[in-house]
Amino acid sequence: MQNPISTGKFFPVIITEKFEETKQFYISLLGCQVVFDTDWYAHLVSPKGLEVGILVANHPSQPEYLHRAYTGSGMVLSFDVENADTEYEKVKAAGIEIAYDIKSENWGQRHFLLRDPNGLTVDIVQLLK
Repeated sequence: MQNPISTGKFFPVIITEKFEETKQFYISLLGCQVVFDTDWYAHLVSPKGLEVGILVANHPSQPEYLHRAYTGSGMVLSFDVENADTEYEKVKAAGIEIAYDIKSENWGQRHFLLRDPNGLTVDIVQLLK
């Protein structure tokens, strides 16, 4: 494309049947603040500026191809952190279920995995030096 789309922000929108649970997961995990909230869409922003939208599945205001809820596969949200062990302890203390225990990988990462209420994989990753 010779003249790419000029955009400011880039953020995922999770289509879900678990609207409130999903909001609370990202509020708890990332310390997000809800900056826009209706009964069918919420927009959250973390203290570091990460953003996520949460959209209720099957909402009549949306075209039909945006009605289906996320099914739990085919996407990973990765969050780069300074210290994976510190974040791991915070997540454990918050009672968030860990899907893949903390591990150092031979390609230079230390990470652990979570699943949000929709089954979306969340990778908390530290790049090792």
